[in-house]
Amino acid sequence: MSNGVSTGGGGGGGAMLEALRDLFYVSAIFGVIPLSLRTFFKRRVLQLSISGNVWIVCNMVVYTALYHVATTNYIKDDWGSQKTLTNAIGIFIIYMEPLMMGIDMVSCMINQRRLIECFERLHRVDTKLTGEGIPLNNQQLRRITMVLGFLVVLFEVVITGYSFVEFEQDFTFASSIWFITTIPTALNSVCRIWFIILVHAIRQRFNAMNEHMNEIAQGLQQFKDQQQGHQETDPYDVPLDYLEREIFTVYTQRKAQFAVTPPKKQKQSSAKIIQVKPYEAGTKLSATPLRANSNAIYPTGKPDGLAVVGAAAQQFLPTDIRQRPKIDQRMDSKLILICRTHDELCEIGKIVNRMYSVQMLVAMAHGFVAITAQLYFLYCGLTGQEVPILFRSAQVLLLSLTYVCYTALKCVVPIFVCWKTKTDSRRTGIEMHYLANVIDESHYYEVVNHLSLKLLNHHLNFSACGFFDLDMTTLYAITGAVTSYLIILIQFNLAAIQKTTGNATLTTNASSTTTALALIDGVSTALTTYSSRNL
Repeated sequence: MSNGVSTGGGGGGGAMLEALRDLFYVSAIFGVIPLSLRTFFKRRVLQLSISGNVWIVCNMVVYTALYHVATTNYIKDDWGSQKTLTNAIGIFIIYMEPLMMGIDMVSCMINQRRLIECFERLHRVDTKLTGEGIPLNNQQLRRITMVLGFLVVLFEVVITGYSFVEFEQDFTFASSIWFITTIPTALNSVCRIWFIILVHAIRQRFNAMNEHMNEIAQGLQQFKDQQQGHQETDPYDVPLDYLEREIFTVYTQRKAQFAVTPPKKQKQSSAKIIQVKPYEAGTKLSATPLRANSNAIYPTGKPDGLAVVGAAAQQFLPTDIRQRPKIDQRMDSKLILICRTHDELCEIGKIVNRMYSVQMLVAMAHGFVAITAQLYFLYCGLTGQEVPILFRSAQVLLLSLTYVCYTALKCVVPIFVCWKTKTDSRRTGIEMHYLANVIDESHYYEVVNHLSLKLLNHHLNFSACGFFDLDMTTLYAITGAVTSYLIILIQFNLAAIQKTTGNATLTTNASSTTTALALIDGVSTALTTYSSRNL
């Protein structure tokens, strides 16, 4: 047995598990998470459990059997009243839900060690970020869990209750078993919530690092803006772009160093080359004060304007505004830790993607087919056409739209969270360069350039078994595919209606022609008989 994740003394991992305790209890009771419920309740620890795996297998078999009984009772003896193809499509869509439930449960049993690993690594990341003064609000995860759980309960109650009231005439024990069909779809939604929460937790830590660097940069920039009225005009202070400023700063600082200590003659040519070397931990920095105007009067303490500067930048600000901000070894260590933490979070994201890759592929396939079929039969119901018994919920507009929205949300929300997480992971390099631009020193340009190359290799992406990426382009493609197939189905439906109408018209015309010919033949026979008698 694995010891799992210990909460420690109020650490980040413990806070995160505490925020997700309600979700864990629901998942363990209904057989979604096979981890030990008793151990989690006593010590807030994730631990493997044999009884938890057995409980999942039993629940999966019972839920599937009850779902089949409820579906058969709901459809009753109307299986053969529709066309074979329509029945096949309906059976596929209906039984796709328990199939998805089984895939989710089996995947959770297979990936339970990976789930524990994710929480362990997130706990280590939280410890590092807390040590650097980067705050994390794990209660946000609890609020998101509560909102998503409320939406799941709301949609399930509306869809199941409305269907039961609308299509069941008598309330009996056999008919009440219809409420069992809520369990597979609800458990599928719970699995989607776990995926969303894990991905959002990674995104939350990316945002915490990005906001921390942005806060430091804003504080330093505000301090420099307050120095403008107390400093002499710098001859090199000209408006430059970021890249020009970086090169210009490196050149001017090295030129000043050469003016103090001229290089040897054989090394004069190397002074014209701007080198970007990897960062060395033993490098010491000099903190020389800026030139000041002798006619200005300076306060002895911090100016009043610095009171609004964020706490992240306070450690680098001097007590005297005439001094340069104290940018020393601590900034190097902070940037290196952020770079390493970024790589750790990307690795955790890859583990989460491997855990839920198959589930997301099946969920997207089910969402595409179910939404397309529901909208098509909704069109058939609105135009007064016959709707198959398997899709008779499409006859009610409100019920049909609720089902479509519920299915769409289970596809849209995970895609949106994955897309935002990938975007925020790429923003770390931008914030790091912005901080270096505010500091505007040669050493920090070199450090940031070196770390930027590492950040480029920290690639984070979420996909469905590699078939497609979980981002907004996929959402656009699915929406376009649903629209295209819906138009094709409607066109085929209209063609069938026109063909049926044309055949009916031809039959009517043929019947009318036969009647007219028979009438003309009878008149001709009568005239011939009358003429023969008169003659």
